[in-house]
Amino acid sequence: MKRGFWLPWLMRGLGMLPVTWVSAVGAALGWLLGVAPLRLASARRLVLINLLACYPELSWRECKRMARRSLMETGRTMAEFTTVWAQPVDHALARISHARGLDQLRAAIASPRPVLILSLHLSSWELVNLLLGRQGPAVVMYKPDDNPQLTELVRRGRERTGCRLVPATHSGVKVALETQRAGGTVAILADHHPTGANNPFVPFFGHPVRTPGLISKLVLRHGPHVFFASCWRRHGPRDVRVIFEQGPDVENGDTEQSVLTAMNQGLETCINRAPEQYHWPYKRFRWTPDGARNWYRHSPQILARARRDADRERLGLVSR
Repeated sequence: MKRGFWLPWLMRGLGMLPVTWVSAVGAALGWLLGVAPLRLASARRLVLINLLACYPELSWRECKRMARRSLMETGRTMAEFTTVWAQPVDHALARISHARGLDQLRAAIASPRPVLILSLHLSSWELVNLLLGRQGPAVVMYKPDDNPQLTELVRRGRERTGCRLVPATHSGVKVALETQRAGGTVAILADHHPTGANNPFVPFFGHPVRTPGLISKLVLRHGPHVFFASCWRRHGPRDVRVIFEQGPDVENGDTEQSVLTAMNQGLETCINRAPEQYHWPYKRFRWTPDGARNWYRHSPQILARARRDADRERLGLVSR
């Protein structure tokens, strides 16, 4: 029997429950992580390290409070995804209480130029995918899970409004390039950590991180309309706000570095609207141009010193 075979079935069952119930369950699990001792809760350590590094103006206590809220919001997000994939599309999209920028997006899709959508792991990002499919055909790049049943569940859920999912592999990159060349729409989660030395290091919250070089290739080769796509929960799971906003600084970049720098700055702007709803339990800052960072491996020691108000620059959490 394959490991994790039960997970898709559990997700389907959970997804059929009312979204308010599911969201509350996820928040409760996140709360438990948020109050667990740091030595036992690796996800809490990960969130705290990232917040201390990205928001040096916040005190230890402020980061600690934000980390607890972040874990609750992450629990909500992960649990709510099951309803997005399992329930009728119209039922899921009804959770979007406001969508800004749709007219500009539709006009861009109708134009001869291609369209590039840059989304991120912020709040209920799966709803953005469904809403995008309603605006016209789009190729969406994704990373398949090791569990083929889970991958199929997610793929079917995301493709229900017309999007076509392609894996973030050589074959998927080829499809993305062909789609842009033909004037079509491509959507990419732009804040993930790519592998491969061909992906350059670009500042993100002041720290150099590997950044998807494919995005600069698409911009520089095909000159697409560029939109940032983001969302956040305002007053619970039935009040999701979505924004499609143009990225002129990305469009006007004339080098790989300028395109990707503008992109990361745009992602930071999206995150700062609702920082507690960003997916902070992610080792986004694992590597530097000089090798591995030790933030995550030595997080217990770093956090113990940070709690005593140790200088974050001495801890290596502030770029010099």
